[in-house]
Amino acid sequence: MQKLLSHKFSTAYTETEWLCTKILLAFYWLRIISETAVDHAGLPFPSGIFTVINGSVLAGTYTVLICFIAASILCLFYIAEKWMMATAFLMFLLSLVLFTLEESSGILNRNDLFTLVFFVQALAYYRNNSTLSEERIQFPIQIIAAGYMLAAISKLSEAGLHWVTDSPRISLQILKGYSYTYFNTGDITAYKLGMARAAFITQHKAMVEIVCGISLFLELFAWIAVKNKRTAFVYGLLLLAMHVGIFYFLNVFIGAVFYPMLVFMVNPLYLLYRFVNALYRVLKVYIP
Repeated sequence: MQKLLSHKFSTAYTETEWLCTKILLAFYWLRIISETAVDHAGLPFPSGIFTVINGSVLAGTYTVLICFIAASILCLFYIAEKWMMATAFLMFLLSLVLFTLEESSGILNRNDLFTLVFFVQALAYYRNNSTLSEERIQFPIQIIAAGYMLAAISKLSEAGLHWVTDSPRISLQILKGYSYTYFNTGDITAYKLGMARAAFITQHKAMVEIVCGISLFLELFAWIAVKNKRTAFVYGLLLLAMHVGIFYFLNVFIGAVFYPMLVFMVNPLYLLYRFVNALYRVLKVYIP
């Protein structure tokens, strides 16, 4: 365990850690790219690049197949560390096109973060200096931290500190989230669970204000995570706890924000690798 923590709390990113990051990111990106290609419904509400160019060709029959093949090839190149500047930039372009297509269909999944992650990674490889091993991870962390900070600034600009003091009214959002699940699935237990958690919120208003205040603080000061690998890891754990709480009470999960944060700040696959490796060494010593 000591070796596991010493590796995780060092300031340098190892090649194994970078490989684990790429595997996790590529796996999730390929899944959401495929889902986006399948679920889009044309361009009834053109946005972004499709306000200046005609993207109707992307609504064709072969869009899903072409995008899946292209994304799969790019993922293989990405994990294998091949032509990284071009690979990351093409992943950025594919993300830009498909996620804009998704928003033009009237679907808002906030996948924009992935687009920026690949763009800044392409930038890191373009710079290709002595700090590349840090920049290809730290640049995305900076983008992720900026996203959380903008969320906090938006809350403060719209509601000020009332976002905290009026937070017990979040029980309405809880009912909305669980009702959405109920009307989608017909599962009455989801509705009953929402009612129970909304009642809990109204009965513990002070606790809710404290928790929402902490969440706002974490978002507003997310810039702390960009200092180095250690602060990113610790801050990632705090944000992980925040997201778990939001999902538990509100039944709200924004994977496109949560997953990049988890991959770049916490990197659970690398933690698992270090744990298994440490366990193997112990067993090798004590078991003939």
